[in-house]
Amino acid sequence: MRSLGDDILQAGPFRAFLGDMAALGVTPVASGGQAFAVVAARSNPRWWLLPLDSRRATAAGLEMLQPVTTAAGLAKVAMRGLARVGPLGMLGRGQVRLSGLPDLSGAFDGQAAHMACFTGTEGPHRKTALQVMDKTGGILGYAKLSRAAHVRTYVRNEAKVLRQLAGMGLASADVPRVLSLRDDAALTLLVTDSLKSASHSAPRQPGPAHLRFLEELRDRTRRTGAGLVLDGLAQRMATLATRAGKGWTDRIARVRTALAPMADTIPVCLVHGDFTPWNSFLQGGRLYVFDWEYARPDWPVGFDLAHFLLATIPPDRQADCLPALRQALAAAHFGGDAPAAGRALLMSLACHAVFYLGRLDEADRPLADWADGPVRAAMIDRLMDAAEVGA
Repeated sequence: MRSLGDDILQAGPFRAFLGDMAALGVTPVASGGQAFAVVAARSNPRWWLLPLDSRRATAAGLEMLQPVTTAAGLAKVAMRGLARVGPLGMLGRGQVRLSGLPDLSGAFDGQAAHMACFTGTEGPHRKTALQVMDKTGGILGYAKLSRAAHVRTYVRNEAKVLRQLAGMGLASADVPRVLSLRDDAALTLLVTDSLKSASHSAPRQPGPAHLRFLEELRDRTRRTGAGLVLDGLAQRMATLATRAGKGWTDRIARVRTALAPMADTIPVCLVHGDFTPWNSFLQGGRLYVFDWEYARPDWPVGFDLAHFLLATIPPDRQADCLPALRQALAAAHFGGDAPAAGRALLMSLACHAVFYLGRLDEADRPLADWADGPVRAAMIDRLMDAAEVGA
């Protein structure tokens, strides 16, 4: 067994992952337990642990990786080949043994036999995720957990929103079903089912299924209330002024001043909050949307579509794509009304910015840690300076 190097074992996300697992009673062991290959991300410090006790489970564990780039997709294909017929010892950067499966409160009726793990990405909202599989490698569902107080709030929010969506009975998409929620002094652990299989696909651009989903979410939860949201942004910025600095404080104040007189013309609705190609997929032609922890009940109509489109645009090109974004929002949500779409886009960018500034504050991180902050500032400034919000 190839041991892991200290560059992984001492990395913050990996150590935090091991701490999360220890809170569930699962610890590294020298022998016995279950062996895992540790696969590194190409871009930033995060790792996936693939089970090695069953080739089917190893291959199924790769479904935790939802590549967006061509290079990442090819890497996944190569790893799937190794998992099925190649030497498993060549997978990943090394191996680790864990003592066993965690107690998931009987969520899968004794069918759980294997798991794959994700350490989470280094950052203010890092959390551990587990993919739970049966003895044949079939995906039963997922678990996500955190011991950090500020992150646990979002795990609870996801459970609440998923139960709300279950009551709504969406016609256009499927979402996870809550199987259990552990929320005690030690941690918050959400366990859900899943429909994911190896045959799923994750389009990089929103297609008809995505647009039908966004339309239904809009139509079933749409209301007025943008004025209250703008007031909330101002109140939040008052608590963030020291961390955000004068530039961001003045910028959000300008947005509020510009949009407040037109607040009644800016519809809000339930939004996913992180709708991207990697938080959704098509299974049998039907859309499945997961990771609802950042859902909000009253953010601007169009937020999710703008977020999805921006997710695959390189940051240095995003500001130049503002006209295309406004056009996409106008076509999907505002009957071709470009000024209305411009107002929704500006407010969406402001909501996203205040949320990200809040993330930094929750984890006591400096403003410099928001790598995309300057790009988002430029986008808001360009919309304001060009008067694209309309009257």
